[in-house]
Amino acid sequence: MVSHATSASFFPRTRLHLTPSIRKLILAGACLALVLVVGCWVYTHWDHVTENDATVLADMVTISSRVDGWVSERRVTDGDVVSQGEELVRIDQREAVLQVQELKAKEDSLRLQAERVHAQLAVTRDSTENAVAAAKARYESAQANLGSAAAEAERTSLDLKRNQPLVVKEIISRQAWDITRTTAQQSEEKLRQAKAQVSEASANLADAQAKRGDVTVLEKQLEQLAHDMAQVHFQTGQKEVEFTDRVVKSPVNGVVDQKFVEPGEYVIPGQRLLLVHDPKAVWIEVHLKETKVAGLRPGQPVDVSVDAYPGRRFSGKVERIGNAATNQFALLPSPNPSGNFTKITQRVPVRIAVEQPDDNPLRPGMMVEVDIDASHG
Repeated sequence: MVSHATSASFFPRTRLHLTPSIRKLILAGACLALVLVVGCWVYTHWDHVTENDATVLADMVTISSRVDGWVSERRVTDGDVVSQGEELVRIDQREAVLQVQELKAKEDSLRLQAERVHAQLAVTRDSTENAVAAAKARYESAQANLGSAAAEAERTSLDLKRNQPLVVKEIISRQAWDITRTTAQQSEEKLRQAKAQVSEASANLADAQAKRGDVTVLEKQLEQLAHDMAQVHFQTGQKEVEFTDRVVKSPVNGVVDQKFVEPGEYVIPGQRLLLVHDPKAVWIEVHLKETKVAGLRPGQPVDVSVDAYPGRRFSGKVERIGNAATNQFALLPSPNPSGNFTKITQRVPVRIAVEQPDDNPLRPGMMVEVDIDASHG
């Protein structure tokens, strides 16, 4: 059995002797480390707001179909870069083409019919006005003849009345009396004929004026044709829009994130076809504790580090601070019927504008860490 003394002899106890200068250096180093730790804490907690749970976001544009039909062609796939106005998907257009052609043919037929009625209206209007003018002239002539015949009949009647006592007294001959009586009778006959001519001319004038109704009928036909043409033109425009919608184009310069259809599939209005976003229009959203937002202001600089690119830094600035905490956007509210209350620090969304480099490294969904310099502003 080995004694403790013997055991201690195998492991001699050594004592580290530090000179005063070394002790001072160690103490100074410890103080410096403490100052650095305190400085970092002050840097990160006093006038800087940091958060490691931030996300890159972008406006994800869902390209949907406005019409139904068979997908005849899809020209892009996941990851393809597209330009604004570039064709993405084509839906079968054959039926739409026939519908547009049918409506255009109907519109042309209505236009030709309107041209025919317009020409007929011009002829009818001219002939009617000429007939009215001629009938009016005949009526006026008949009126003048009636006046002359009436004056002549009145004169011969007076002559007849004056000569009647003279023939009784044999102051004038019977032959002269017969001539006077015959002349009076002829004047009366002419007066009756003149009245008949006036009546006939008046009827002809009324008939000619009634023909103006034909002009009104043709004008109404033109109005109806114009209305029908406008309606067909509107329908044609609708079909042309539908025809155009069968060629789905990109609304932005961006990149295809995901495809949802394949050629040959049947799509309905509102069905998703593609998901696209503009890689230049990205931002960072971070949900900060409500206790950290007091010193934040729009425009404050932000240092951004991305988990996917260690060592690479990005610069940004605070663009917008949310006006409501995230719990206000929850789908299901959290009532407290029991009356027990546990205070939980809520989070406020903050949007950070970030400068996207030319190679577009920032992609929606990436996790990033942000350091907001709250000393500015």
